Amino acid sequence: MGEQTSPRKLPVLGRRNILITSALPYVNNVPHLGNIIGCVLSADVFARYCRLREYNTVYICGTDEYGTATETKAMEENCSPKEICDKYHAIHKEVYNWFNISFDEFGRTSTPQQTEICQSIFQRLMENKCLSENTMQQLYCETCQRFLADRFVEGTCPIAGCNYESARGDQCEKCGKLLNPTELNDPKCKVCRNTPCIRVTDHIFLDLPLLSDKVEKYVNEMSVVGSWSQNAIQLTYALLKEGLKPRCITRDLKWGVPVPHDKYKDKVFYVWFDAPIGYISITACYTPDWEKWWKDPDNVELYQFMGKDNVQFHTVMFPSTLIGTGENWTMMKTISVTQYLNYETGKFSKSKGIGVFGNDAKDTNIPADVWRYYLLTNRPEVSDTLFTWVDLQAKLNSELLSNLGNFINRVLSFVAKPPGIGYDLVIPDASNAESHQLTKVLAENVAKLIDQYLDAMEKVKLKQGLKTAMSISTEGNGYLQESQFWRLYKKDPSSCAIVMKTSVGLVYLLACLLEPFMPSFSSEVLGQLNLSPEVHLSFNDEKCDIEKAKRPWDLLPSGHKIGKPEPLFKELKDEEVEFFRQKFAGSQADRITKAEADAQRIAEQLETTKITG
Repeated sequence: MGEQTSPRKLPVLGRRNILITSALPYVNNVPHLGNIIGCVLSADVFARYCRLREYNTVYICGTDEYGTATETKAMEENCSPKEICDKYHAIHKEVYNWFNISFDEFGRTSTPQQTEICQSIFQRLMENKCLSENTMQQLYCETCQRFLADRFVEGTCPIAGCNYESARGDQCEKCGKLLNPTELNDPKCKVCRNTPCIRVTDHIFLDLPLLSDKVEKYVNEMSVVGSWSQNAIQLTYALLKEGLKPRCITRDLKWGVPVPHDKYKDKVFYVWFDAPIGYISITACYTPDWEKWWKDPDNVELYQFMGKDNVQFHTVMFPSTLIGTGENWTMMKTISVTQYLNYETGKFSKSKGIGVFGNDAKDTNIPADVWRYYLLTNRPEVSDTLFTWVDLQAKLNSELLSNLGNFINRVLSFVAKPPGIGYDLVIPDASNAESHQLTKVLAENVAKLIDQYLDAMEKVKLKQGLKTAMSISTEGNGYLQESQFWRLYKKDPSSCAIVMKTSVGLVYLLACLLEPFMPSFSSEVLGQLNLSPEVHLSFNDEKCDIEKAKRPWDLLPSGHKIGKPEPLFKELKDEEVEFFRQKFAGSQADRITKAEADAQRIAEQLETTKITG
């Protein structure tokens, strides 16, 4: 579907108004599969589910464009930060469009709206005396002749037992601890690789200790009300237990939101101060009435999706910023956090180019929905999970092809058969289905699974929701086998009609329940049923579609003519898997070197052939 083009939605009194954000992907590289499942894909599934329930839903995201990483990338590519942002914003947008991510607005943080809202929040914090000025020690590179913002520094993590050698100045990727650049062991300037010295400089700090009581009250209440995921709760309370310290919100950079203060006019805001404000500014790009979403906590529920390394910024830092303004902000109700998705033998890494990236997935010619399905069944909700090509092959061939695709194709192909051996594409008339014992048992099982699906999805347990929906397909396959419908056609035509009408209803039900996970699959199945997407079951509590869905024989009318059945999934063969494993081994840099060497070798062979020929 890509981005929504519907009229700008505003909260509606009396309806559930759901505002969804996913962590803004940083703009300095192509997103890899770990990034995609960690934020945008998970949020997309929940947004699509909310629309299935007819909640008034807006899904906001965009590229996080300010800060050190953009400046360093611009230096690497010998261009301006704006050119880097324009280039990678377009790449991100293309990748997410291919993955069928249904944003209502996919924006960016380098906008006038971002500057205006960010500076306005700063002014309110200043007025409320929630900011302080302080002198701090900061690393200074004498070679580059500049103070080094945190991400311009790399070194060894100081945390005992970690000692990760590529820790950043703001956070260690390995252990997740928040850091200050001066804490790193053996620090190096990321630009010139020389060792910086320590100098004194003035900065502005958010006074977190002043706000800690209100923040703790918010966390204590909302973590229960919003059923925060366990990993979010643990990470948040670990930070609160340490005791909150003033947090520096300014940086010595050029690329960022300028600090509206004469003394600090040569500085910009720290990216982790301004990036969460990006959710608000992107909503302001979506609608000028953005305050109706962001300043109405009684009528709007805010759901946020991210990886575990972003948690403390969203559960403590950003809420502190909003609370400190004294305004009535819509605060996050529910946070859904993923652990890490690892790749084959190690971690996905944007900086090192390890793993499968968004554009790589497209180049494999494996459909987007297969990628979506695999990432969602493998979603690292409780602990880290592992991407392997063999596992992708197994999930595709056994679950999508042999279970789901097989069930749908068996049902629709039988209905499509000519008279005498089938129903000539027409759904048969079936009366007294509820008194048919096998069908009655099926309906009872399906009813339980529908309730379990809705319960899991309401609690944002997406992996469980998908597993439950797929169980309906398993029930359908068992129902077909036990009924032996192919024998009933001649032997007991009325029972056969009940089984087939019920099974076609299950196909329709599966297309609806799986739409949040596999939207293209859903569209394809609806097309084969000769239905338009507009007739999708809504699962709105007031429309009784939920109860109707529990009687699958009633979902589609007798006499309805279906379309032409086609296979929905294609087998992934061993030789293809081995090819992909080899192709995506090592880092992107290794792959480029190998491709160049292969091209050189082929060119030399062609040249030799010409000479000897």
